Amino acid sequence: MRTNPSTLAGVFVLSSNFISIFADNFVPPPTPVIGGDGPRPPAVTATAVPGPWTPPKSNVIINGQSFPPPSMTGMGRQMQLNSATDFCILMPPDPTTQNLVDAEAVAVTYCINPYNNTRPLPDGFIKTAHFRKTSDYVQISGTYNPAKMNLGANDCGGEYDNHGAMGVGNPVGAAVDGAHDFMQFMGGCDIPGNAVFCLRACHGPNSYPYCKNTYDLMGCLWTMPGDYEEPGFTNCEANLDLPVGAYPGNGTTSTSTFVQGQMPTPLPVAAPASSLCQTTTSPAPSGVTYYWDGTAPALQTGTANAGKQGSSSQNGSSGQTDTSKGAKSDASILRMNSLLLTTFFVGCYLTYNS
Repeated sequence: MRTNPSTLAGVFVLSSNFISIFADNFVPPPTPVIGGDGPRPPAVTATAVPGPWTPPKSNVIINGQSFPPPSMTGMGRQMQLNSATDFCILMPPDPTTQNLVDAEAVAVTYCINPYNNTRPLPDGFIKTAHFRKTSDYVQISGTYNPAKMNLGANDCGGEYDNHGAMGVGNPVGAAVDGAHDFMQFMGGCDIPGNAVFCLRACHGPNSYPYCKNTYDLMGCLWTMPGDYEEPGFTNCEANLDLPVGAYPGNGTTSTSTFVQGQMPTPLPVAAPASSLCQTTTSPAPSGVTYYWDGTAPALQTGTANAGKQGSSSQNGSSGQTDTSKGAKSDASILRMNSLLLTTFFVGCYLTYNS
């Protein structure tokens, strides 16, 4: 049986109207951001005077390999953990709009010696740092000045690691050179009035037990026992302690394992004994000041908030996302998919009635 042409025309008209109405009113879903408890970032009331630091104009050569240069707006997530004066940590790309937990999925790398599209750590941010090297992991622990990065003094933070809820890392793709697993905490709640940070990078067959990511509420002092209140910068060898969550039992070899959420929560284990320690000087100032630095002199202009606006595609530190282009793109895709779907159904209709 042949199809009436007027019927076919009606199908196309109805389909076209449906596509137009649905696509024009289509709003793409918001980009998922891992959120959590925590205070909002301190308000930035003035733009800090920028420091003299300038990024290299060409690639950086490390051990014979060429890497992209660093920048103040870099979005790299590769880290190094080599010593008390050569390491990186993950922090929000825009600490004026994100606290430490808000940034779990999008944090970027800040380094004392940055390269590979990472960002330089601001001068004066790291107050103390203590590097420990064991047979199965290396670890850095210490204190920081939250105001240098516009981090709340009472921001308890969260865990950054290479696993995350989806198995792709928090943030996505983050890694430490030479390590299989890593975990990082930082915040102002472990030791009230003294913001602390810690990063552990694990390798070898025991990598995951020593960098286990299932203790994301426990913080630095519990997951990574180390030096947090000692002054200065030190590099030491250290004995290998028990894996995260393991406690010595009654015997010499037996252990018990605490699982996050069990009550009562045991006290942290003692930091492993260290040896061959060397005290080093603090990192030399590099002239890095971000506009959100609450301790730096403010620009004496009428545009105190300048530099905070802009599309995230142009300024990685802006935190502003231009959704208009994404919405148009998504709507165009929807129109095409809907048209293909309509063509499919019309074809089925014609085949059925032929």
